[in-house]
Amino acid sequence: MYREYGLNQKMKEAKNRQKWALLIGIDHYKSAKFQQLKGCGNDIELISKIIQENFGFAVDRITILRNEEATRENILKAMDILVQRAGIDDIVVIHYSGHGSQMTDREGDEKDGLDETIVPYDSGRHPEENRDITDDEIYLRLLRLGEKTPHITLIFDCCHSATMSRDPFGALERWAEPDLRPIEELPPSPVIDELGRGILRDCGPTGWLPYSERYVLIAACRDEEKAYEYAPSHGITHGTLTYFLGQELRRVEPSATYRDIFERVNLLVTVQRCFQHPQMEGARDRQLFDVGDIKPMRFVSVQTRQDDRVTLGAGAAHGMTSGSLWGIYASGTKQIASETPRLGLVEVTAVEAVTSDAKILEEVSLNVIKAGSRSVEETHDYGEMCLVVEIETTVGSEQFVDELKKAIADSTLLQEAEGGKPAVVRIYLVPPRKIANQESPVPQLGVVAEPTWAAVGQDGQLAIPPQAANRADAAVVLRNNLEKVARYRQVLALRNPNEESPLKDKVKFILKRQNADGTWVRAEPEDSSGQVVFEEGDRIAAEIINCYSAPVYITILDFGLTGAVSLLHPIEGSNEQLIPDKSISIGVREGDEIVLEIPDEFSRKTLGNTETFKLFVTTQEADFSPITQKPFERRKGSEQQSQPLSELLYLAWIGDSGRDARRTKQPSRLSAAEEWTTADCSFFLKRRNQ
Repeated sequence: MYREYGLNQKMKEAKNRQKWALLIGIDHYKSAKFQQLKGCGNDIELISKIIQENFGFAVDRITILRNEEATRENILKAMDILVQRAGIDDIVVIHYSGHGSQMTDREGDEKDGLDETIVPYDSGRHPEENRDITDDEIYLRLLRLGEKTPHITLIFDCCHSATMSRDPFGALERWAEPDLRPIEELPPSPVIDELGRGILRDCGPTGWLPYSERYVLIAACRDEEKAYEYAPSHGITHGTLTYFLGQELRRVEPSATYRDIFERVNLLVTVQRCFQHPQMEGARDRQLFDVGDIKPMRFVSVQTRQDDRVTLGAGAAHGMTSGSLWGIYASGTKQIASETPRLGLVEVTAVEAVTSDAKILEEVSLNVIKAGSRSVEETHDYGEMCLVVEIETTVGSEQFVDELKKAIADSTLLQEAEGGKPAVVRIYLVPPRKIANQESPVPQLGVVAEPTWAAVGQDGQLAIPPQAANRADAAVVLRNNLEKVARYRQVLALRNPNEESPLKDKVKFILKRQNADGTWVRAEPEDSSGQVVFEEGDRIAAEIINCYSAPVYITILDFGLTGAVSLLHPIEGSNEQLIPDKSISIGVREGDEIVLEIPDEFSRKTLGNTETFKLFVTTQEADFSPITQKPFERRKGSEQQSQPLSELLYLAWIGDSGRDARRTKQPSRLSAAEEWTTADCSFFLKRRNQ
């Protein structure tokens, strides 16, 4: 009955959920100062047709603005109407094809002093009036739209780069000359009262909008590149991005995600335009123009192939090691089952900062392994970084213990203590009991109704959630959670062993707290405890300062209180570049708030716990999503479900011997082009008023 109700409820929600689209295409501009284009109208006709025929958008919910219709007033009005009409969890698509540009920043929130803009039909350059629409104006509308629904897709087939020159013979560029007139010669900012001044925005590699999980943004190129038009053999001109995006949207499977399609589109565009690299930011694993997320298995992408060699998109900063073996699977593979075809096997031969070289050992057919394939680790020698565990046995527990021993033996991350090797975790099988005292094993469990597995760290506290032993998958769940502890330790321990690295101590990482008046100050340790302390419900922010001589890319991972390792900044699929002598602040801008919470898994008796933000700094773009992980698995119905999980991070503080052993396995072939470093900021998060 419950399942039937749930299915009917989902069907009802899907039926009531609306799909909206705003499509803007401008080939012909009022000002003679702008180059006229050919493919923008074709772009929006193509996208309109595809979303109707393939994705169920109704024609009366698609707004199209073309050429002279696409004035500044009409575009902003259409966006405002879209914000008003969209309902809770509706699906929204905004596609813009036309010129992109820049203008002098009037709000003081741009690192380079320039706002990114889209160019309406009626905008101009000196001495004409500038009527460009800035990224700030778009973002404020997205904030309001994001309060209703996170299912927003933005497609920008334009650019705003002013860094290249071109011969007239080349393909048409969707770029207009920036307007560098001083602020007093430009129209007053329409958003300054809402945005305020002085907070620098952190935009993704597209340069268009701040990072946000409220939308998926697909852009034609990086912020320093140009977007070009493309005319295939049939002669109909499109934007290069829109053309290949349309081709792939026509043939996708029903369960395809943005990540699946973007991997192919990115390759196709770059083959045609070698200086144009499309970018995507946001919920990469959401189904196309839908609401469901399909999270793939943990994998590393194959970046390039040459002869019998491939480059994998992970390196020393991710914990990669020489000699590890990786199975290769087709692009779009989300999970691996016994019937999933494997394309081949590669062995890592050399590890750099954020990439690794590997040799192809097996391949099912000639050249089937290619850029975009997905690699999954099959063999990895963790050596001293294995989590060493011991099992406390009791009479009558043999069956349960044998199951657990087998599960641990199957793991490459866990090792049972032997030969006098000290254990980091002790596992108890606690029998049923009506009372508990200080002499009882794991006394914090209290009364136990059924045989229960409990794992305790060297601090005597629970390391993972307890599990009822008579459940069919108890041993597997226990093993999986212990593996998460092991990975948690390993990622938290990652650091560059090269003490001579030019990046060492060149990037500052500062935690900040908010005063009562709204200002932000450095979070200083308390005199009594020596720790930085926050209370649940507090906002937290971070400032990152680049003191290095070249641009760097930054990523922040959050080591949470329940075993999770999550991406705090930037959002998945993005890269944040920070230029020399500049800083950015994370968590201070509207829509970017970080509010601290103690998870429900913690007992109200728990005063708090330690959380860590870890900064990874690289000189090349890097994707750190492969080393993130979800929280511990829990089994509903267990009487121990509400017990506290305390001092989870202790397992990452066990000393340096294991860490050094792990790092010595890394080859020292790091080139000057690939450098990396890390910085940690820990704080104690306590319950309010305790």
